[in-house]
Amino acid sequence: MPKPTWILWMAFTVLAGCGGDAGQSAAPKQPAAPGRPAGPELIHSPPITQLVPEQLRTLSMECEKYSPDKSARGPYEAAYCEDAIAAWADSPLQMIPIPVNKDE
Repeated sequence: MPKPTWILWMAFTVLAGCGGDAGQSAAPKQPAAPGRPAGPELIHSPPITQLVPEQLRTLSMECEKYSPDKSARGPYEAAYCEDAIAAWADSPLQMIPIPVNKDE
């Protein structure tokens, strides 16, 4: 193959992704566990204990948008949502001091 053709072929191969299965995992897909919907894996991370109060609030509000199912609340694992909601309920309120005007 002449050099210019070889360079064009290499550029096309790189841009095309080197094949039809480029970027896909080599691991075989596992069937869905009983009681879980088939499809993408449900979200259950990061651990609830690592979330800051704002993240807990956001996650619990997002989970409350979905009705509880056997195994899922929207894209989230139901147990993960229940833990997030409980942790947010137990989270201390953020207090903001209000200055008092002593002249009145």
